[in-house]
Amino acid sequence: MPAKNVAITLTDPDYLPIVKDNITFYGGSQMWFSDKNRYSKDYILHNYGCGTIATADMFLYLARQDVTMQTPVTEKVIKGKEAINYSDYDPYVRLINDKYTKTKRLIAVLGTTVASAINTYSDQYGLGLKAAWKMTLSYYDMLELIEEMLSKDIPVILAIGPNTPNLWGKKGIPFYELREIDYQEPDSTGKEGSKPYYYKAVQQDINGHFVTVTGVIKDDITGRIMLCISSWGRKYYINYEEYRDYIDSAGGTVTSSIVYVTRNYFKKKVR
Repeated sequence: MPAKNVAITLTDPDYLPIVKDNITFYGGSQMWFSDKNRYSKDYILHNYGCGTIATADMFLYLARQDVTMQTPVTEKVIKGKEAINYSDYDPYVRLINDKYTKTKRLIAVLGTTVASAINTYSDQYGLGLKAAWKMTLSYYDMLELIEEMLSKDIPVILAIGPNTPNLWGKKGIPFYELREIDYQEPDSTGKEGSKPYYYKAVQQDINGHFVTVTGVIKDDITGRIMLCISSWGRKYYINYEEYRDYIDSAGGTVTSSIVYVTRNYFKKKVR
């Protein structure tokens, strides 16, 4: 990506590498839980567990970056800076769900529930985190808080809420992938420069879903603000303008927002 673009990102470019079936994923995925038995917890996590995945991944990311953020829960999963094994990740997510997020059928996990889960976990282990579900944020206020959290190396849990008031409506936003064109334009010295690129929509009409923002890119070439995100174990991009347009036209600031997290670095840790 051209250096002239302004980017604010998490410290680790791989975010949370999880190895499953010899593939390294960009964070976890609710799709790894079976949906065969509709009366099982796995079915609930598969269909409604995106908020639990985002919460669980946040705890792991913070613990991988800072040893003081590790807990007896995350220590069972993290082994130095190595990628996380799915065999360790699976029981960990189940524990986070059972003790903290408690995903519900249909209701899933609300933004307020995610914030409460983070606060409960932090208080239990003395991590100094304070989370709040921020309703009615303006375009600029939300962007400012996202950038603030990323600059402090804290992943941002963002909700693309359901249609409002028609909760079962189908309107949503696209997810993009970054594609490079196999061509390099020479720079002013005649040397090959950066490859041209574009964003290709690969998912359409996404709503009722939590993602984790890992970066903000103010793209000079396309003139867009793009949010780099983790969703379903993959790296995607959201056009921030499209996201805010969705909030104004079909969603709403109550259900489409972020979990704002701050950290008190002087909090005494209790184990």
